[in-house]
Amino acid sequence: MKTRINTLFLLSFFVFALVSCDSLVSDSEDIGGSQSEFGELGHEIDFGPIQGISNSNVFVSDLEDGVSTYTCSATATNSTYIDLLESVPEELIPGTVSITGNSVEANINMKVTDEGAQLIFNGGEKLTLINYSAKVGDKYSTKVGGVTLENEVTEKSTEDDFYWGGMYIKVIKVKAKSTVPGISDVILIYNHKFGLVGADVYFEDGSVKYIGIFC
Repeated sequence: MKTRINTLFLLSFFVFALVSCDSLVSDSEDIGGSQSEFGELGHEIDFGPIQGISNSNVFVSDLEDGVSTYTCSATATNSTYIDLLESVPEELIPGTVSITGNSVEANINMKVTDEGAQLIFNGGEKLTLINYSAKVGDKYSTKVGGVTLENEVTEKSTEDDFYWGGMYIKVIKVKAKSTVPGISDVILIYNHKFGLVGADVYFEDGSVKYIGIFC
């Protein structure tokens, strides 16, 4: 099965470094649950078109002890994407990123289960992206390279109220505060069955990039 996803969100896996807040939940434990098909070895991600990016390719190249490695490559014809990646300190990337001219290659480490998803950093630190049993106000954090990274659950549907894929579904929205110049916040939108279904990127100039993600 291929997942159709917008390229900009994939970049957000390793672009958006987050800032600290009070009342944090430490991600010292692995997220529970059974292995998700989205993290299985060989699983491919099929991108929809996006202006400024071409030749995108992502697939799960390794699965070891429940951690999936997503091998990613793309050509950025919009230099903004390159500038964003180059502004992120190496220690804040959960894997590796190599930039040659306008070509980007990356290996991103994640644990993906039927209970949620968690980034795994090179030093062993973990940052939960989503836990499907979360409550509004829950915050997940970890410290990497002296920087505290955080995700906060801001909304959780009690009924099918989010239109996606020709139907209405329940969603959980998670806010990530960015320290990348030009970007203020990122809202990631998840569904317990379909995983990531959307993302909103808020820029400091007041503009918003709405991203639809489809399986």
